[in-house]
Amino acid sequence: MRKSWALIVIGTTILLSCLLLSVPFAGSKAPEGYREIKLGMSKPQIIDILKKGQGTASFEEIGDEIGEIIRNDNLFRFAIYKFDPQGALVEIDLQMREILGRDKVIELFNAQYGLNISPSGKFVESNRTVEVQDNRLIIKIASGNQKRSAKSRE
Repeated sequence: MRKSWALIVIGTTILLSCLLLSVPFAGSKAPEGYREIKLGMSKPQIIDILKKGQGTASFEEIGDEIGEIIRNDNLFRFAIYKFDPQGALVEIDLQMREILGRDKVIELFNAQYGLNISPSGKFVESNRTVEVQDNRLIIKIASGNQKRSAKSRE
């Protein structure tokens, strides 16, 4: 009887451990933006930040987007800021530095934000997502039909 009880306790402990490891940490939170630039900001606000910024080599308005060559960042080399029709920032597309490699950039980004994204999965919060596409990391506000009521990892 004692052996079966011990096996039940061990099995339950292992099961609970596996469940806890598969759930995102309570402290993990999708980033609100990149450096001082946050999702939801207006285009003029972002241009002002980029003009004052020390990490920007150059930037250019390209239609409804702003492209930035990034300096002084070990993870990313180029950013594209995309806006909705009302002029609010809805997506930040960050090109990873090839010298580190995609896996290392993702590992360091995960460590920085307490996330667990991968090339095949994305982090979803109620109004933001972070995902990897090829050699890019994309942070965006979820559209109305993509919003979730809780955090998840897809």
